[in-house]
Amino acid sequence: MKANVVFYAAANVLALTGLLFTPAASGAGKSDTYPDKPIQLVVGYGAGGGTDMCFRALAQGAAEKLGQSIVVENKPGAGSSLSISYIARQKPDGYTLAALSTGAVLNQFLVKNISYDVRKDLTPIAMMAQYQVGVLVRADSPYHNIADLIAAAKKKSMTYSTAGVGTPQHLAMEKLGATTGGQWIHTPYKSGIEASTGLVRGDVDFMTQTAEWAPYVRDKRLRLLAVFTNKRIDEFNQAPTMQEAGFDIVAPSIFGLVGPKGMDPAIVSKLDDAFHHAMSTTAFKNCANQFGLMIDYRNASDFARHIDNTAVQWGPAAAELMK
Repeated sequence: MKANVVFYAAANVLALTGLLFTPAASGAGKSDTYPDKPIQLVVGYGAGGGTDMCFRALAQGAAEKLGQSIVVENKPGAGSSLSISYIARQKPDGYTLAALSTGAVLNQFLVKNISYDVRKDLTPIAMMAQYQVGVLVRADSPYHNIADLIAAAKKKSMTYSTAGVGTPQHLAMEKLGATTGGQWIHTPYKSGIEASTGLVRGDVDFMTQTAEWAPYVRDKRLRLLAVFTNKRIDEFNQAPTMQEAGFDIVAPSIFGLVGPKGMDPAIVSKLDDAFHHAMSTTAFKNCANQFGLMIDYRNASDFARHIDNTAVQWGPAAAELMK
């Protein structure tokens, strides 16, 4: 488990040192004095991936706005569901928050006896971006487009990596397999960076992953075949969308901030304002560009609707695909 403290204002330098910090025990949150102690922000993926790095950038910007330090702690595992199970059990005082991704929303339809319901046990605070999911092979691969890959997978089973079971990229790839007859075996990793390096090493045949792969495409170690988005990615516009390639599949996408159920609306508003401010910082914009995030701000109510729509549209289909 790795924790870093992101300090505000002049203490920003300390945020880069990897200083360990143990937050004080949570107490009752009062909106007029909030925050009067450090805030814990839990990220459900390993350190170094796009979700981790971009939430660290957001935490730094939000800490500056709030005038209080934010502790970013990694709790990876189960497609980020472990972190959401943790957050759902905490006090709703605004001092324990979590990054919410699509995998944690959909895993409740995939995992028996999961300990939370995202629509009942969490307080949506704000959504900041959407992930851009691509299908990639090594640069020396014989597959130059998605049709090549599918044709080969119909003849011989392949392996592919993602950042975890139940993630949008996992479900999108399984749906593509069910649609086309492609045969592939899923190899989950704890983060997008690990999934990417696994492909670079040749541990798997291909990868379906959010855009932690961007640096590897830029330096020509990986080749992007297609994207599960509703439009091409500007920087990598040589790769068609799945819809353009003849497959009507768009991966669901959530990149946002939540807390436990029952948070004070005034505290939610303060956090929304602080993280919305953080979205305008150079650090976050650079991180979003580096990892291929599409910036998409939604306030608490709009974010709640997006979570609900994702669960309704993809939940039953996800459960059916994973039988």
